[in-house]
Amino acid sequence: MDLVVTDYGVAHLMGRTLRERAQALIEIAHPDDRAELVRQAKEAKMLYADQIYFADSGYLYPDRVACSHKFSDDLHIRFRAIKPSDEEEMRRLFYRFSDQAVYYRYFSPIKTMPHKKMQEYVNVDYRSFMSIVAVIEESGVEKIIAEARYARRQDSPYADTAFIVDERYQGKGIASYLFDLLIRVAREEGITGFTADVLADNKAMLKVYEKAPFPVQAVLSRGIYKLTIPFTPIQDVKDKEETDERPC
Repeated sequence: MDLVVTDYGVAHLMGRTLRERAQALIEIAHPDDRAELVRQAKEAKMLYADQIYFADSGYLYPDRVACSHKFSDDLHIRFRAIKPSDEEEMRRLFYRFSDQAVYYRYFSPIKTMPHKKMQEYVNVDYRSFMSIVAVIEESGVEKIIAEARYARRQDSPYADTAFIVDERYQGKGIASYLFDLLIRVAREEGITGFTADVLADNKAMLKVYEKAPFPVQAVLSRGIYKLTIPFTPIQDVKDKEETDERPC
Protein backbone atom coordinates (compact mmCIF):
# COMPACT_ATOMS: atom_id res chain seq x y z
CA MET A 1 0.00 0.00 0.00
CA ASP A 2 1.38 3.39 -1.00
CA LEU A 3 -0.93 5.96 0.58
CA VAL A 4 -3.66 6.13 3.20
CA VAL A 5 -5.85 9.25 3.22
CA THR A 6 -8.19 10.48 5.95
CA ASP A 7 -9.80 13.80 6.83
CA TYR A 8 -6.65 14.54 8.84
CA GLY A 9 -3.97 14.03 6.24
CA VAL A 10 -2.08 11.61 4.04
CA ALA A 11 0.22 8.82 5.25
CA HIS A 12 3.01 7.86 2.82
CA LEU A 13 3.80 4.19 3.53
CA MET A 14 5.95 3.10 0.60
CA GLY A 15 9.48 2.13 1.63
CA ARG A 16 8.91 2.79 5.34
CA THR A 17 9.57 0.53 8.31
CA LEU A 18 6.78 -0.89 10.48
CA ARG A 19 7.52 1.73 13.14
CA GLU A 20 7.41 4.56 10.60
CA ARG A 21 4.11 3.24 9.20
CA ALA A 22 2.58 3.05 12.66
CA GLN A 23 3.60 6.64 13.37
CA ALA A 24 2.38 7.86 9.98
CA LEU A 25 -1.04 6.21 10.43
CA ILE A 26 -1.42 7.57 13.96
CA GLU A 27 -0.72 11.06 12.60
CA ILE A 28 -3.77 10.91 10.32
CA ALA A 29 -6.15 9.45 12.91
CA HIS A 30 -8.62 11.67 14.76
CA PRO A 31 -6.61 13.78 17.25
CA ASP A 32 -8.74 12.51 20.14
CA ASP A 33 -7.70 8.92 19.38
CA ARG A 34 -3.96 9.37 18.87
CA ALA A 35 -2.83 9.07 22.49
CA GLU A 36 -4.57 5.70 22.81
CA LEU A 37 -3.17 4.53 19.48
CA VAL A 38 0.33 5.45 20.65
CA ARG A 39 -0.25 3.46 23.84
CA GLN A 40 -1.45 0.44 21.89
CA ALA A 41 1.44 0.69 19.43
CA LYS A 42 3.91 0.72 22.33
CA GLU A 43 2.18 -2.27 23.87
CA ALA A 44 2.44 -4.12 20.56
CA LYS A 45 6.12 -3.09 20.36
CA MET A 46 5.54 -1.20 17.11
CA LEU A 47 6.84 1.96 18.80
CA TYR A 48 9.66 2.32 21.30
CA ALA A 49 8.59 2.36 24.94
CA ASP A 50 10.07 5.86 25.33
CA GLN A 51 8.31 7.25 22.25
CA ILE A 52 7.42 10.91 22.81
CA TYR A 53 3.85 12.03 22.19
CA PHE A 54 2.52 15.55 22.69
CA ALA A 55 -1.19 15.31 23.47
CA ASP A 56 -2.01 18.59 21.71
CA SER A 57 0.13 17.99 18.63
CA GLY A 58 -2.79 16.76 16.53
CA TYR A 59 -4.62 20.03 17.02
CA LEU A 60 -1.57 22.27 16.67
CA TYR A 61 -0.08 20.84 13.47
CA PRO A 62 0.18 23.82 11.03
CA ASP A 63 -1.28 22.55 7.75
CA ARG A 64 -1.09 26.13 6.45
CA VAL A 65 2.67 25.76 6.08
CA ALA A 66 2.33 23.15 3.31
CA CYS A 67 3.21 24.34 -0.20
CA SER A 68 5.34 23.40 -3.19
CA HIS A 69 7.79 25.02 -5.55
CA LYS A 70 9.63 24.09 -8.74
CA PHE A 71 13.34 24.92 -8.71
CA SER A 72 15.95 24.79 -11.45
CA ASP A 73 16.54 21.50 -13.29
CA ASP A 74 12.79 20.83 -12.97
CA LEU A 75 13.24 19.97 -9.28
CA HIS A 76 9.81 19.87 -7.64
CA ILE A 77 9.87 20.14 -3.83
CA ARG A 78 7.08 20.02 -1.29
CA PHE A 79 7.39 21.86 2.00
CA ARG A 80 5.53 21.06 5.22
CA ALA A 81 5.93 21.15 8.97
CA ILE A 82 7.94 18.29 10.44
CA LYS A 83 6.14 15.25 11.92
CA PRO A 84 7.18 12.62 14.51
CA SER A 85 7.18 9.99 11.74
CA ASP A 86 10.04 11.90 10.06
CA GLU A 87 12.50 10.60 12.66
CA GLU A 88 14.10 7.91 10.49
CA GLU A 89 14.17 10.08 7.38
CA MET A 90 15.81 12.92 9.31
CA ARG A 91 18.36 10.44 10.61
CA ARG A 92 19.09 9.34 7.03
CA LEU A 93 19.57 12.98 6.08
CA PHE A 94 22.03 13.43 8.95
CA TYR A 95 24.12 10.44 7.86
CA ARG A 96 24.36 11.78 4.30
CA PHE A 97 26.20 14.86 5.54
CA SER A 98 29.95 15.30 5.38
CA ASP A 99 31.87 15.97 8.60
CA GLN A 100 32.17 19.63 7.59
CA ALA A 101 28.43 19.99 7.02
CA VAL A 102 27.71 18.44 10.44
CA TYR A 103 30.16 20.84 12.09
CA TYR A 104 28.61 23.83 10.32
CA ARG A 105 25.18 22.86 11.64
CA TYR A 106 25.93 21.61 15.16
CA PHE A 107 29.29 23.32 15.90
CA SER A 108 30.71 19.97 17.03
CA PRO A 109 31.91 16.77 15.28
CA ILE A 110 28.81 14.66 15.99
CA LYS A 111 29.16 11.12 14.61
CA THR A 112 25.88 9.47 15.61
CA MET A 113 22.24 10.49 15.97
CA PRO A 114 20.53 8.02 18.34
CA HIS A 115 16.78 7.52 18.65
CA LYS A 116 16.48 9.51 21.89
CA LYS A 117 18.13 12.59 20.46
CA MET A 118 16.42 12.46 17.07
CA GLN A 119 12.92 11.88 18.39
CA GLU A 120 13.33 14.96 20.59
CA TYR A 121 14.38 16.83 17.45
CA VAL A 122 11.32 15.88 15.36
CA ASN A 123 8.73 16.25 18.12
CA VAL A 124 8.07 20.00 18.23
CA ASP A 125 5.12 21.92 19.64
CA TYR A 126 4.79 24.30 16.63
CA ARG A 127 4.60 27.23 19.07
CA SER A 128 7.92 27.58 20.83
CA PHE A 129 9.56 25.56 18.05
CA MET A 130 8.81 25.38 14.34
CA SER A 131 10.47 23.04 11.86
CA ILE A 132 9.82 22.94 8.11
CA VAL A 133 11.12 20.13 5.91
CA ALA A 134 11.70 20.01 2.16
CA VAL A 135 10.51 16.73 0.62
CA ILE A 136 10.98 15.16 -2.79
CA GLU A 137 9.63 11.87 -4.11
CA GLU A 138 11.90 9.16 -5.47
CA SER A 139 10.25 6.02 -6.88
CA GLY A 140 7.16 6.72 -4.81
CA VAL A 141 9.12 7.17 -1.57
CA GLU A 142 9.30 10.45 0.36
CA LYS A 143 12.81 11.76 0.93
CA ILE A 144 13.67 14.74 3.14
CA ILE A 145 16.44 16.83 1.62
CA ALA A 146 16.41 19.94 3.82
CA GLU A 147 15.10 21.34 7.08
CA ALA A 148 14.81 24.78 8.65
CA ARG A 149 13.67 25.64 12.13
CA TYR A 150 13.34 28.36 14.69
CA ALA A 151 13.18 28.24 18.47
CA ARG A 152 11.68 31.09 20.45
CA ARG A 153 14.10 32.76 22.85
CA GLN A 154 12.96 32.93 26.45
CA ASP A 155 14.56 36.33 27.01
CA SER A 156 13.18 38.19 23.99
CA PRO A 157 10.50 38.17 21.26
CA TYR A 158 13.12 36.87 18.82
CA ALA A 159 13.78 33.29 17.71
CA ASP A 160 17.01 31.41 16.97
CA THR A 161 17.25 29.82 13.52
CA ALA A 162 19.16 27.00 11.82
CA PHE A 163 19.18 25.27 8.41
CA ILE A 164 20.42 22.03 6.91
CA VAL A 165 20.36 21.13 3.21
CA ASP A 166 21.45 17.85 1.63
CA GLU A 167 24.79 18.65 -0.01
CA ARG A 168 23.58 17.15 -3.29
CA TYR A 169 20.88 19.83 -3.45
CA GLN A 170 22.82 22.86 -2.27
CA GLY A 171 23.16 25.92 -4.48
CA LYS A 172 19.59 25.68 -5.82
CA GLY A 173 18.00 28.28 -3.56
CA ILE A 174 16.29 25.79 -1.23
CA ALA A 175 17.69 27.34 1.97
CA SER A 176 16.61 30.81 0.85
CA TYR A 177 13.12 29.52 0.11
CA LEU A 178 12.92 27.88 3.52
CA PHE A 179 14.13 31.10 5.11
CA ASP A 180 11.27 33.02 3.50
CA LEU A 181 8.80 30.42 4.79
CA LEU A 182 10.19 30.66 8.32
CA ILE A 183 9.89 34.44 8.26
CA ARG A 184 6.25 34.27 7.17
CA VAL A 185 5.31 31.74 9.85
CA ALA A 186 7.26 33.57 12.56
CA ARG A 187 5.58 36.90 11.82
CA GLU A 188 2.17 35.22 11.99
CA GLU A 189 3.14 33.89 15.43
CA GLY A 190 4.15 37.33 16.71
CA ILE A 191 7.91 36.81 16.57
CA THR A 192 9.64 40.13 15.89
CA GLY A 193 12.99 38.96 14.57
CA PHE A 194 15.50 36.17 14.06
CA THR A 195 18.94 35.47 15.46
CA ALA A 196 21.56 32.98 14.29
CA ASP A 197 25.09 31.84 15.00
CA VAL A 198 27.04 31.10 11.80
CA LEU A 199 30.68 30.05 11.52
CA ALA A 200 32.69 32.70 9.69
CA ASP A 201 33.81 30.26 6.98
CA ASN A 202 30.27 29.04 6.28
CA LYS A 203 29.92 31.41 3.33
CA ALA A 204 26.90 29.67 1.80
CA MET A 205 24.76 30.10 4.91
CA LEU A 206 25.90 33.68 5.42
CA LYS A 207 24.67 34.44 1.89
CA VAL A 208 21.24 33.02 2.76
CA TYR A 209 20.90 35.40 5.69
CA GLU A 210 22.27 38.31 3.67
CA LYS A 211 19.34 37.89 1.27
CA ALA A 212 16.84 38.55 4.06
CA PRO A 213 14.30 41.28 3.22
CA PHE A 214 15.26 42.96 6.49
CA PRO A 215 18.45 44.61 7.78
CA VAL A 216 20.99 42.10 9.10
CA GLN A 217 23.19 43.04 12.05
CA ALA A 218 26.36 40.93 12.30
CA VAL A 219 28.95 40.78 15.09
CA LEU A 220 32.03 38.56 14.67
CA SER A 221 33.34 36.91 17.83
CA ARG A 222 35.85 34.04 17.97
CA GLY A 223 35.15 32.92 14.43
CA ILE A 224 31.36 33.00 14.77
CA TYR A 225 29.01 35.61 13.36
CA LYS A 226 26.22 36.55 15.75
CA LEU A 227 23.40 37.63 13.44
CA THR A 228 20.35 39.64 14.46
CA ILE A 229 17.52 40.25 11.97
CA PRO A 230 14.69 42.47 13.23
CA PHE A 231 11.48 42.25 11.19
CA THR A 232 11.39 45.94 10.38
CA PRO A 233 8.03 46.79 8.72
CA ILE A 234 9.47 48.43 5.62
CA GLN A 235 7.32 49.04 2.55
CA ASP A 236 9.62 47.02 0.32
CA VAL A 237 8.86 43.90 2.33
CA LYS A 238 5.11 44.42 2.07
CA ASP A 239 5.36 44.97 -1.68
CA LYS A 240 7.43 41.78 -2.04
CA GLU A 241 4.87 39.69 -0.17
CA GLU A 242 1.94 41.07 -2.18
CA THR A 243 3.59 40.31 -5.52
CA ASP A 244 5.18 36.97 -4.61
CA GLU A 245 3.77 34.30 -6.95
CA ARG A 246 4.94 31.27 -4.99
CA PRO A 247 2.07 28.96 -3.92
CA CYS A 248 2.60 29.27 -0.17
